[in-house]
Amino acid sequence: MHSVPPTPVTELPALEDLFTFDEFSRDFVEAARELRHRARTSLLRGPENSLVVLRNRDARALAANPQVGNMPAEILFWMATEMDLGSGPVTKPEPEQTAGFDRFLRNQVFTSNPPLHQPNRNILARQLMPRNILPFAPLAERLAQELVEEALERQQIDFVHEFAGRYATRFWAGQLGMTRDEATHVQALMEEMNLTFLLTRSPEQSEQMFSGVDTYMDVVGEAVRRAWAKGDNELLHAMAADLAKLDIEGKPEDIGTFVAANFFDGFHTVAVALVNVFFRLLGNSAAHARVRAEPSLVTNAFHEGTRLESPLMVSQRLALQDIEYEGVFIPAGTPVVMVWAAANRDPEVFTDPDDYHLDRPVQHGTTFGGGAHLCPGRNAARMLTEIALTTLTAPDLDVALVDHEHAWVPNSLMRHLTELPVTVRRVSR
Repeated sequence: MHSVPPTPVTELPALEDLFTFDEFSRDFVEAARELRHRARTSLLRGPENSLVVLRNRDARALAANPQVGNMPAEILFWMATEMDLGSGPVTKPEPEQTAGFDRFLRNQVFTSNPPLHQPNRNILARQLMPRNILPFAPLAERLAQELVEEALERQQIDFVHEFAGRYATRFWAGQLGMTRDEATHVQALMEEMNLTFLLTRSPEQSEQMFSGVDTYMDVVGEAVRRAWAKGDNELLHAMAADLAKLDIEGKPEDIGTFVAANFFDGFHTVAVALVNVFFRLLGNSAAHARVRAEPSLVTNAFHEGTRLESPLMVSQRLALQDIEYEGVFIPAGTPVVMVWAAANRDPEVFTDPDDYHLDRPVQHGTTFGGGAHLCPGRNAARMLTEIALTTLTAPDLDVALVDHEHAWVPNSLMRHLTELPVTVRRVSR
């Protein structure tokens, strides 16, 4: 008997036959919901003959496959500076405009591939293991309470900027030896760096993004070098020691550049996760009441909130060599587009996938990737979010959504709200 030859990616059903680019990218959660009803396959052919991965089992398998690597910095740089992003030709910026952005990409763990990737990743992962982040908890608790006290002095606050953003940046600034003023500056820069996730940008937005990244790399890099030079920061000392042992081409420039490039997710994505999780919890009054009564349920709230509203909805990877997967031939160099917004709402894995269930078992979520690409900061993200939730759901606090139309940023790889007005009041027990 002759075996059936694998189907090339080029012969898979095309995404463009189901959606235009704008329809698909405007809101990936809505697009994923539509695809469940309209597509009979888990794998589609996307733009530039990319492989679009939708179902949970495929996303988990390919995310953990060592032959599927990170999208290299030079490709991401080209995409941001020269590629047509969907809104017309992009004017190529001058090299001096993009130097900081290039430095940001090239020093990230998330753009490195073997043989550099694993030892590079270990520099972060070793310091962010559960036992190593436990000493971070008291600072997080103090900051969460501090921000609650600030909120109590106001009629209402924007939870996005006045709690979550401040919480994340103040926390990591404290760990990295940065001043409160530097933390405030970094938080402001996050607004400009958010533009890196947009699939369509105007020339003005691109200029703002490049400027913001450049300033961020300088501010954080210099602060970290200063703190490391003092010799009393254990976190920086340990990472710098590991970095000094690394002798592979393409290794990060120095401890300041390494930290700036790789702790962006700490300053930015942790805040997005907290907003999304809390928004989902506040929107379900029964679940909110239960968490206030049973603080141990904050873990359930974290997992269910990040499942439904994964901060990163889509990520792009690259086939490092020829791969045959589930009867599909994926040539080396094929972009692999992981649609986490679809995988985390897969009805084959999650009953009532669009509904919020606080008691849902933790089932194969793909929020933090998998295998060699499992997010090294996932434990810290969970700890920080759960500490904030525990503070915000204390029995003597009443936090409520303000009647408001909640808008998700469109055409973005990130799932984040433009604002989230809430009221915070002290109540008697």
